[in-house]
Amino acid sequence: MEIDKTIVLSNGVEMPRLIQGVPHCDQWTNYSVDFFYDILRTSVRNGIVAFDSSHAYGKSESTIGYVLKRFAEEGISRKEVFITSKIDNHQQYVGNMNKCVDDSLKTMKTDYLDCMLFHWPVQNHFEENWLQLEDAYKKGKVRSIGIANAKIFHIERLRKYGATIVPHVIQTEIHPFNSCLQLRDYSEKHKIALQACSSLANMIDKMKYNKTLIDLSRKYSVSLVLLVLRWHLQSNIAPLFRSFNPKHIEEMKRVFTFNISNEDMGLIDALNENYRYHPESSNCAGF
Repeated sequence: MEIDKTIVLSNGVEMPRLIQGVPHCDQWTNYSVDFFYDILRTSVRNGIVAFDSSHAYGKSESTIGYVLKRFAEEGISRKEVFITSKIDNHQQYVGNMNKCVDDSLKTMKTDYLDCMLFHWPVQNHFEENWLQLEDAYKKGKVRSIGIANAKIFHIERLRKYGATIVPHVIQTEIHPFNSCLQLRDYSEKHKIALQACSSLANMIDKMKYNKTLIDLSRKYSVSLVLLVLRWHLQSNIAPLFRSFNPKHIEEMKRVFTFNISNEDMGLIDALNENYRYHPESSNCAGF
């Protein structure tokens, strides 16, 4: 089963299937911004060209801005990479999504973003804010828009509120123990691409020591990480991963070199227990 390395969104934009998270860079105080440049440069060399950020991730956006500047100096054009960022909950309370987008563009030193998401669908705010985000999209500031941590009823509420654009992307926690089957079916029906954050559930013991996953990783002679990421790809989900280890990043390209059989995909699917590693946001409690 050969898999394209990109997913074509409902508006025709091509989104890479494998996405590297660029987290709270300021939390790793021992690492310089040049360290993160080297890591992302290693990723690009190995065909990983999609990077995920958020206004909520401290210096993540400014780090990507620095990296993009260095890339340009090396002859790596902006069009060669796919940048996603997110509007955080506080920004949604304040409103003015066009300004939020403009602020991210300025921080990241780019004229456009490939994808802009709401970090959470903040209750009593996300519907009106979505219409403003649609405006930013129509002005060409972002090439696609979506919502992280959305559920089906959030999308239905947008439709009833008068949204003219169905989210191009939903990013949410998906892994073998939280496979989100209903959301996957809904997204396929409405041509919404899925990105999986926490795709490895932070490699907690439930994941790391699961006998089915261990046995299958041995069967396919790959790491457990590659096995789970391949499960995402064959489920038509674009997984996010995070690594600061150049060797691990180089190994990621192997995820496109093997196939999990239908029978073994079923074994992994059977692990689902609707387990979330990350709880609901306090800003969207019970929402």
